[in-house]
Amino acid sequence: MDFNLSDAVRGRIRKILPEATMLRHQLHASPETKFEEHQTMALVRGFLSGGKIELLEPMLGTDTIGLLRGEKPGQTVLLRSEIDALSLDDVSGKPWSSKYPGKAHACGHDGHMAMLLAAARVLEQSTDELAGNVRFVFQPAEEEIGGGKAMVGKGLLDIVPRADVAFSLHGWSGLGPGIVSCAPGVAMSAADSFVVKVRGKGGHGGMPHKAADPIIAAAQAISALQTLVSRSVDPLEPVVVSVCSISGGHSRNVIPGEVTFEGTVRYFNKDLRAFIRDKMDSILRGTCSAGACSHSLEFIEGYIPLVNDGKAVQVARAIAIAVLGADFWTDSHPHSMGAEDFSYYLDKVPGCLLRLGLGVQWPSLHNPEFDFNDSVLESGITLLVALALGYGKA
Repeated sequence: MDFNLSDAVRGRIRKILPEATMLRHQLHASPETKFEEHQTMALVRGFLSGGKIELLEPMLGTDTIGLLRGEKPGQTVLLRSEIDALSLDDVSGKPWSSKYPGKAHACGHDGHMAMLLAAARVLEQSTDELAGNVRFVFQPAEEEIGGGKAMVGKGLLDIVPRADVAFSLHGWSGLGPGIVSCAPGVAMSAADSFVVKVRGKGGHGGMPHKAADPIIAAAQAISALQTLVSRSVDPLEPVVVSVCSISGGHSRNVIPGEVTFEGTVRYFNKDLRAFIRDKMDSILRGTCSAGACSHSLEFIEGYIPLVNDGKAVQVARAIAIAVLGADFWTDSHPHSMGAEDFSYYLDKVPGCLLRLGLGVQWPSLHNPEFDFNDSVLESGITLLVALALGYGKA
């Protein structure tokens, strides 16, 4: 493609890089979890205020939505960053490590925010080269709750001018530093959760024949649930059923009356949701009744699969190669059983979630030792700016 960034725009990116790094460290040191991101929102809104970017009132209390209008007609590109942190300790040992015990930016959202804020400032200084508009979204509660689903449900994508395409950039451990990857189709899984209660009849541990043991029934049920994957689903359809928590009983010699276990379900084909839920219920009913127990299943629908649009990926690929170089793009984009609520944006608007490599041996996401790699900030800012300036020209 003929598109590339002007020398003026590249100069602005280089100029803002020290400030973007400082912002990233400031955000990393002050992590806030889902729907509590008040200081974070204040920083974001303060950075974006006072210039050409039009800010809307928050939809969910801690989000920030902005619009930058170009000086030429064109399409509207939505760029999104998450803003929330995780509930875990930061043991990275960096001078800018978390000030708050039990809270850490261990999924890179501090880096995502810093890159998008810097890109917004560069674009604000480059409206003479912008054909169309840029919608900036700084979204709360990506982890666990799904702030993206809530914002889409409240009409984010219906705000005029409506987004023609949506992009998000996510730091990715295991991928070479500064390398960008994406591929069309399903990229990340759906994520549902479940809570199962197995109810029996408590009794003396030495007289199990007088009880209906929910521990045995639960153990049989947990094992039997794995046959859902191995015997009930097409082997070519990836599905994960994981029991991650179990509790029941408080004494060595008392059979409890109830056992509770919880877990997660992951899959790429969203049409499998109802089948998996119903099959789980059937398996639980059979195994529990065999042990003279009953059960209840709470199946909690979570994120839907994230599906990248083919045209959006093609355009992003061309833009990335043009501004970063062919060595910094790879079509290798393995599916992930992780989940992302950007899936709700892409369910309504064409777009894609791009991965930005942090390093092949970089600590994994959601690891207490994780810290964003500052050396890739420039590549991320460059790509975000280029997606806004180049989308209509690709």
